[in-house]
Amino acid sequence: MPAGRSHYFTNARSIAAGDLLEGLMVSEPEPTPDRPKSLKLLPRITAEALRMVWAASPRMLIASIALKLINGAGLAAALIFGRDLIGSVLTADTAGSTPGIGAVAPQLATVVGIIAVLGLVTAAGREVREILSETTARHAKQAIIDVARRVELSAYETPSFHDRLVRAASGEHRPIQMVDGLIGTIGAIASIAGIVVALLAIQPWLVPLLFLAGLPLLLGVMKAGQAMFGFHMRMTTVARARSYLYRLLTEKDPAKEVRAFGLGEYLSARHTVLYDQHMTELRKTTRKRFRIAVFSTFGLSVALGAGMGGLLALALSGRLEMAETATAAGALLILGERIMTTVGSIGDMYEAGLFVEDFTTFLATAPQTHGSSGSQPAPANFDRITVDNVTFTYPAAGTPALHGVSLEIKAGQVIALVGENGSGKTTLAKLLSRLYLPKTGVIAWDGVDIAELDATQLHRRIAVIFQDFARYDLTARENIGLGAVEQIDDLEAIAAAASHAGADRYLAELPSGYDTILSPEYDGGRDLSVGQWQRVALARAFIRDAPLIILDEPTASLDPRAEHDLFSRIRTLYKGRTVLLISHRYNTVRDADHIHVLANGRIIEHGNHEQLMASGGVYAELFTLQAAAYTDDARSDPRIRL
Repeated sequence: MPAGRSHYFTNARSIAAGDLLEGLMVSEPEPTPDRPKSLKLLPRITAEALRMVWAASPRMLIASIALKLINGAGLAAALIFGRDLIGSVLTADTAGSTPGIGAVAPQLATVVGIIAVLGLVTAAGREVREILSETTARHAKQAIIDVARRVELSAYETPSFHDRLVRAASGEHRPIQMVDGLIGTIGAIASIAGIVVALLAIQPWLVPLLFLAGLPLLLGVMKAGQAMFGFHMRMTTVARARSYLYRLLTEKDPAKEVRAFGLGEYLSARHTVLYDQHMTELRKTTRKRFRIAVFSTFGLSVALGAGMGGLLALALSGRLEMAETATAAGALLILGERIMTTVGSIGDMYEAGLFVEDFTTFLATAPQTHGSSGSQPAPANFDRITVDNVTFTYPAAGTPALHGVSLEIKAGQVIALVGENGSGKTTLAKLLSRLYLPKTGVIAWDGVDIAELDATQLHRRIAVIFQDFARYDLTARENIGLGAVEQIDDLEAIAAAASHAGADRYLAELPSGYDTILSPEYDGGRDLSVGQWQRVALARAFIRDAPLIILDEPTASLDPRAEHDLFSRIRTLYKGRTVLLISHRYNTVRDADHIHVLANGRIIEHGNHEQLMASGGVYAELFTLQAAAYTDDARSDPRIRL
């Protein structure tokens, strides 16, 4: 044990975050890509964000923009009418008369009315924005789902794809942020225009002073946006690792082992260290952004001070009336605030734009990078499937999982794949299922490369149950019906499939029968034993009317009696269909038409049971070893270690 690990539980903070990352085997963070330092990126990405938000809800987008424009125009109107109201009061006071409320009532009512309308517009804008935000997030999430459905399964074997997927998922709200920034900018510009008109009529020299002072502010918010984007790019892998640990600590499936081994404190400590690393990087980034903000706002502050000083000097010298001075001073302060708001909105747009560009790049390139479906229609059936000199290497692996594999599957046969763990059995099943494509070699249905066949159609011709089959938090009916979605409401077909798999008895006894949710996390839901879940998975394969059935360790969780029953009936259950059976239990495959023995990604033997036993090779040796474990003299066999 390395030094310091013994103090893990007493002082989690003493552990280096790097050690934890190494223990989690996460990838190195992606380098932050070079981003343009100018605003040239902004128009194109803004247009893309607008397109996404428009596609999500055009009416809400129009309403949101309209309300922002009304708000900006209303503020300018309130300033102008407010100036007139103050001017009327001051003029009357200068003349030595005291104006009655009736004299200024129309102007006062106008100002109050404008303020009331602005309040209503602001409230309506908040509600519209909330709906627009949720609708846009839903639209973006659906786009991510569509990409995740289309990419080749091999994409999930690469850390970079997971990083990009996580960033895309966390960036689903960025398009609406860009539109918010655009709307905020439009509204601010609208109000600025009114204020500028007023200032040009009073003291025009104030306008260029403030606008020139706003340029450093604009550069500052751009640099701040780049800093925050870089932070998220650097910390994506750490965020994924932290999220994984959080799921281990909070979800049902790992809860049993976490408690049985007392892992809560250990995993919580690892989570804390990763969170501390996140916070350390975040503090560095926020300090950098604060320094940028201090320097960039200094010029505007000086300009505002100079403008106010100039107005006071003019007023004290008698060259500017008090009403105009008050109006100009108020307009100056509001203009300064609006310039800061506008520049801030542009900065928000720029920062969100960096994320939107990352998001849209992911959507555009993921399907292209990881392959596409063929164009030929998949046949409804086949006479033979050939695997010709197939080699396959997982993206993150250095050595091939399969190397030079060749075999033939004839329609109606029961074919078995056997071998030790890691021999390549499941990988070959994934290739035959068209979940992966070979790196070299060809898998063909009746001579047609499956890469040339429509992938969606081909998947409908295959029913596959893997050893790590899915357990859906859905009803029992849906858990079976997902094998053939078109029959998901056909209770008769679902019950028949359950009966074939031996699952009908206990499913029918559930509180709501086949409509019971198979999860205790929902009211009225029930969980199943591992063996019962495996029968449900088998039923899912039974209901699918597919010519090719692939069963990967289909009885791993069944008791010996249930296992024997399934294998003794497999030809009857799948009569007329082709079955590829994967197992590490040699006695279960002895009746297969042909057996292929894999080792280190290669087929080292093949034949039927009698042929393989007669050859005295690996199959015969391992079959004998397993059989000996069930005989009376198993303990005396030196090859058996019970």
